[in-house]
Amino acid sequence: MERLEVQSAQLDRLEAKLDQEAEERRELSKKIDTLLKRWMAGVDLPDETAERSGTPDQVGSDGRRCPVVAGHDGAKPMRAFAEYIRVPEKAAEILAKLHEWIDERQRVKAILYIKAAMDARVLERVPFVAADAEYPGRLGSKSLYYAYISEPNAFTEDDLEELRRAKAALEEIAGRGRQ
Repeated sequence: MERLEVQSAQLDRLEAKLDQEAEERRELSKKIDTLLKRWMAGVDLPDETAERSGTPDQVGSDGRRCPVVAGHDGAKPMRAFAEYIRVPEKAAEILAKLHEWIDERQRVKAILYIKAAMDARVLERVPFVAADAEYPGRLGSKSLYYAYISEPNAFTEDDLEELRRAKAALEEIAGRGRQ
């Protein structure tokens, strides 16, 4: 009987600790949501993050500031999405076409066009942070993005057909179409 009481007390302590950690996670999630909403709305972040928010010359194609990512030697500016385009003279056209496709789609259906651009060799491998800064809220989570960008067989047959069409269109824009 004594053993059951000890186990019951341990279980009570564990449940209390789990409840406390769940509450802390909820509070952190609220803070993160608030910061993301403010960032997406273009509101400056609080002072403690202001020093890491980039400089005015670090702007994306839409005029917003580019995020800063931490490296081993501290914070460093992330390249804008447009800087990953491999055909500089056609960058505006390629970016406009990608926006035309991606701005109307979400998650996997949006990621498909970035994958097509990479397969067409008009776009380098773009980190999630840069892609999400260019297409905010369109690409889903970081893990979803990398799963579909990295895995050649992740897409459905219909998606693969659309990927082929998009790849051909991008190759045509870049002047690498089939002759």
